[in-house]
Amino acid sequence: MRIGTVQHVVAFARQMGLLSKTGLSLTDLGTRFYQFAAQSPNLFPEATHHLLYTTHVLDKSKRFSWAYARVVDAWWTSSERTLDSEALAQMVGMVVEAASQEFSVPVEQIAFSRDSIRGILNWLRALDPPPVINHSKQECFRRRHFCPPFAFLWAIDFVYRTNNVPYGVRLFFTPDRLETLCKLCVLDPAGLENVLTMAKRTSDYQRGGIFDHGTQGGFGRWILLACPCPVPKCPGDNQQ
Repeated sequence: MRIGTVQHVVAFARQMGLLSKTGLSLTDLGTRFYQFAAQSPNLFPEATHHLLYTTHVLDKSKRFSWAYARVVDAWWTSSERTLDSEALAQMVGMVVEAASQEFSVPVEQIAFSRDSIRGILNWLRALDPPPVINHSKQECFRRRHFCPPFAFLWAIDFVYRTNNVPYGVRLFFTPDRLETLCKLCVLDPAGLENVLTMAKRTSDYQRGGIFDHGTQGGFGRWILLACPCPVPKCPGDNQQ
């Protein structure tokens, strides 16, 4: 690995809160991610995507996370999009302009480029199933119709925390909450029913797990998370 590459990896890990602000020691979060990567390497890209997408909500200084979420949200809203040179250039311009307004920073001072987009694409390609695929010899974005149950439970935990809903209390779907879940999981709403079923099978509240879902007349669909399940925790493990 080249020195330049190492420096980029270290800077990225520090921005993500995985490395201490000085030195190369892992933070508590970094230790959990390191252990998770060793135990569940197939889910590690999902955990990293979740962290990249959500970090800015809890820490406004993480502007790289804001940009990541902005790109994912824009592509999710389009449902399906060809990712040719023109589309990538348009995305760079959109993010730069939006960042300038959001953070009151002159456009020329915003460090976001096609290389930034390529980095985002690398993480999206690593998801399983991936929302970035090759179609007719052209790369394109397409919403997923399934995501791993653990990734969905992390997303539900995020919705609980950001809506200040106590664990163990039913959370009713609203259009905004449903959209948040689907965007975070890069999931097409048409695939939601299947993911709900798989999440219940993975950790059924009725059998000592942490997740349940159902419908209630007059209120619609509800979900229930019995206890915290923050990324990269999995139901049943002993992480805090």
